[in-house]
Amino acid sequence: MTLYKLMPNQVSLTWIALVFLTFITNVGFAQSTNPKVDELAGLTRQYARYPDSLEHLGKQLITFDDSFAKSEGYFALGYSLYQKGQMDKAVLFYDTALIYTDPVDHYASFSRIKRNQAITLQRMGKLDLAKDIYLDLLKTAEDNNNQREQALMFNQLGVLTQNAANYTESAEYFNKAIDIYRKVDPSTEALTNAMLNLGTMYGRMNLVEESNKRLFMAAKNAEKYNQTTILARCYNNISVNYRRSEKLDSSNYYLSICEKIYKELNLTIDLIGTYQNKASNFLTLENKDSAYFYLNKTLDLSDPKDAFRKGQLTFLAAQVELKFGSPEKAIALTNEAISQSLEHNRIDNLNDHYTLLSDAYEKNGNTTAALNIMKKWKNLKDSLDYYRSIETIQEITSKYDLARSVEILNESKAQTKFFQKLTTQLAIFLVLTVFLSIYLYHRFNRKKLEAALATDEVEALNEQIQKLKNSKENGSKKFISLKSKAVIQLADLMFVQSDGHYLEFYLDSKSNPEIDRGTLKELLSDLPENVFIQIHRSCIVNILFVREAYSNKLVLLNNQELNISRSFKANIDQVLKSKS
Repeated sequence: MTLYKLMPNQVSLTWIALVFLTFITNVGFAQSTNPKVDELAGLTRQYARYPDSLEHLGKQLITFDDSFAKSEGYFALGYSLYQKGQMDKAVLFYDTALIYTDPVDHYASFSRIKRNQAITLQRMGKLDLAKDIYLDLLKTAEDNNNQREQALMFNQLGVLTQNAANYTESAEYFNKAIDIYRKVDPSTEALTNAMLNLGTMYGRMNLVEESNKRLFMAAKNAEKYNQTTILARCYNNISVNYRRSEKLDSSNYYLSICEKIYKELNLTIDLIGTYQNKASNFLTLENKDSAYFYLNKTLDLSDPKDAFRKGQLTFLAAQVELKFGSPEKAIALTNEAISQSLEHNRIDNLNDHYTLLSDAYEKNGNTTAALNIMKKWKNLKDSLDYYRSIETIQEITSKYDLARSVEILNESKAQTKFFQKLTTQLAIFLVLTVFLSIYLYHRFNRKKLEAALATDEVEALNEQIQKLKNSKENGSKKFISLKSKAVIQLADLMFVQSDGHYLEFYLDSKSNPEIDRGTLKELLSDLPENVFIQIHRSCIVNILFVREAYSNKLVLLNNQELNISRSFKANIDQVLKSKS
């Protein structure tokens, strides 16, 4: 086994941006009759990214005998604590702020506080509570036809479902948000943030080229509208993709830009993410001193009460220890990180954690424990089973583009029909309407051409989807993918035996079998006919590795003997005869 490469530190940056955007969105908020209160409230939005200043302003606001001042003050104190990683206290201050906020007369302020509360709960791992808040706010926005609020909720639901590894659902939410923002206001930070989130999701699915395409588009939009912080986040995620492509010089270049921006703006949490990614790069480069240096910088800057960040750094420390230090320490740290992921419902992290734990046991000389760890992961509730049915992001994009093209085609056909009818009617008045008829005739031809082009586009997209499906079918004839993500070349597979709920795959190139959960019946349907045959209720064999058969035995090329069941004997003799 090999050391697992670090996942990008993208989620925490996404949450920081979500909270900041909801903090500064203040259209329609209440105001006080006290000019001093209004001044202080304005300063809280001006210094929203400076937690110490925000805390100072919040403490001043809550001293006023004014419901608006107390609402803004407790909210500012809550966001200050959020930025410091003290999530449990932040939620309590948001609750207090809601006490002083009328949900009917001052809904904009009420909605802003509830959104921030949901994001904080999401970071604490309380995903169901957070999702309930988002859905309630989405319903209210739809009832009031508030498109900006709808787009914001779609974006935040996209982040939440992405963290739960529901990529299909997440992509749909992000695309809905992007469509609305483009119609309402293409210059808003929220549009750039949604574009960034969609690009980030491509990266989490290892689709680096498509991810960078979206991220550079988001970066261009951020640069155009002077959105410096979001621009830095784009560069941070681009740097992660370059690490995935082993272009570490490019990765470190973009991280250096991020570091400079975050230092100038005094954004500690974002700076921690940059140092995490630098530690990841030097881990890949096997530069021990630099990896430990940036790991220690993240530990020094982070707040120990930030449970989500603690989980990330624990896993980072485990990877560094496995590469350069003690396997025993790596095992202890990984077990701690697994507990933290389970506590915060971070299902998408668990595969990486169990893989690293198995690697640590193997490096420590305990191969049995390494194998048992992978079996434990396969039995874990809500494990990687969803990967079997989830659509790939290419399929999502192709279907999305196809649906848009079909919509355009239908509109063009409807307009063509309309102009045909209108032209027929106007022909009766040819003498009086000759010029109008000529105009409509030219417009009809143009619409007809658009309809033809749209038809060609639909056919091309259908061909693209069919090629994608065919490539999957052809690929399955050359190899099979296990639930553990292991890929087995069929030309190397000698035979498969079942052991209870598990299958053992014996390969010509390995002494020990690969282990996976499943049944022979399910497996046989995915294997080429007349190459893999069942010789026993618990065994399938590749006839290309069979030397001879006698009585109730099969002898393989490596002299290994396998038992033949009486019920399969006739079929085996027929297949072997055709082979010879």
